[in-house]
Amino acid sequence: MNLFFTYLPIFLLVFVRMSAFFVAAPFFSIKGVPNQFKIALAFLMAVISFQFIPLQGQQVAMDLTFLLHVCKEALVGVILGYICEMMFVAIQVAGGLMDMQMGLAMANVIDPKTGAYIPITGNFKNILAVLYFFSINGHHMLIRGIIKSYEAIPIEATWAAFGSEQVMMTAVKVFSNMFLSAFMMAAPIVVALFLVDVSLGIIAKSVPQFNIFVVGLPLKLLAGFLLLIVVMPAFLLTLNGLFESMFRALAEMMKLLGGTP
Repeated sequence: MNLFFTYLPIFLLVFVRMSAFFVAAPFFSIKGVPNQFKIALAFLMAVISFQFIPLQGQQVAMDLTFLLHVCKEALVGVILGYICEMMFVAIQVAGGLMDMQMGLAMANVIDPKTGAYIPITGNFKNILAVLYFFSINGHHMLIRGIIKSYEAIPIEATWAAFGSEQVMMTAVKVFSNMFLSAFMMAAPIVVALFLVDVSLGIIAKSVPQFNIFVVGLPLKLLAGFLLLIVVMPAFLLTLNGLFESMFRALAEMMKLLGGTP
């Protein structure tokens, strides 16, 4: 009985970090998935990963300091989950930039993950990214990463280095890389469609009798879809670099939260 009460706080803290991670992590946090399933998945992962948790001999007491441990574990799980989610947000931002040039900015669809309206191209590329992520067993790497986080950020620690300068700079770097990746993915189509706009403008000035507004939108849509097909292999190569940077940022954030420079 004493052994049960000794390991119960540790298991609860593991469950809190797993639950917080699944709330923020990509495709685990889909809004359409029932909350009961998410809780059951977090509980199952906590049971499985509990045996791999390295303990340093320190015990966690069920007192007021336990609430501090719970807050720390929840923040760690949410931060690590959002670090991974940022890379998928970059794909949606890139799709939004493409839709603005293609003339599809008003034709948004509902994202089943967040319930918000997102661009059509962003949703299409996000689905491709999720399927590609599953094909390379990226979800296994995410689960392995959250389990490894217990080595970098000990569960017995009362607090983590949330307010350190290096943690803040890493978060800013991940946020800036998200926008940079979005611009890099959208740049070929945005530039090509800009040239199409310039060409249509020249035609409209040169031949005033030509109804450019009737022909312009279908022409831009056709050019946009053809360009999407052309740049699809490059998009998959970009996803490789994007996922590699995601896992590097995840590992770096775990080390910094654990106090390791």
